[in-house]
Amino acid sequence: MMARAFRCEWTKFRTVPSNLVTLTAAVVLMVGPGALTAYRAAEGHQGVFDAANASLYGGFLFAQMVVGSLGVLVASSEYATGMIRTSLTAVPRRARLLAAKVMMFGAVALAAGQVASFASFLLGQVVIGAAGAPTASLGQPGVLRAVAGMGVVWALVGLVGVALGFLLRETMIATTVLVAINFIIPIIGPRLLPEAVGETVMTYWPIAAGLRVATTVADPARLGPWAGLGLLAAFTALLLAAAFAAFRTRDA
Repeated sequence: MMARAFRCEWTKFRTVPSNLVTLTAAVVLMVGPGALTAYRAAEGHQGVFDAANASLYGGFLFAQMVVGSLGVLVASSEYATGMIRTSLTAVPRRARLLAAKVMMFGAVALAAGQVASFASFLLGQVVIGAAGAPTASLGQPGVLRAVAGMGVVWALVGLVGVALGFLLRETMIATTVLVAINFIIPIIGPRLLPEAVGETVMTYWPIAAGLRVATTVADPARLGPWAGLGLLAAFTALLLAAAFAAFRTRDA
């Protein structure tokens, strides 16, 4: 039954042309702007230079909004169109329906994230080398973990979007909350907060912590790569658990 529910969710996703277009746009946003920011970072590098992270981080800032928003739509669009009632008729067990949707979109976001991450890394190293900075290779310590880990972060960001879509049901509201969680608070917030509070946010805020997996240079003031990814995964699991509880108790 779970396999059938998964296939149904995959069919719903792939038969909406805009979904695949949006996913492709996210990959392009990761690779294109990522190469530009990598080149600029290489031009101005001084001292220790994390070439792997430089090729991944800049593009991700753009791509994460698209991936997360697509995750929101996977859930909220069914409420907007009334399709959720049809889905529940086909799969009456709500836990199975939600699990199938989470598994389907998690797999899609993970696959797209790996493609985007490796493409961004490879192109990024070309432009970093052209700028005269030291490049990285997948065989160097921590580099493969950083590149593959960024693909995992893609999947987690997408699932945060799915959870918010189920919790809030309204696409615009859920997307606004997503932008606040993944962009405004961790990137703009520390600049507006007192220094000590800003440092705490930069260290322990879930998306900021999760992105530590995409670094290869240790920072004693921040969480380690796996601890940071674990924090983001725990945050995502908590939101999904809340979404499941709400989905079980509220009317469709």
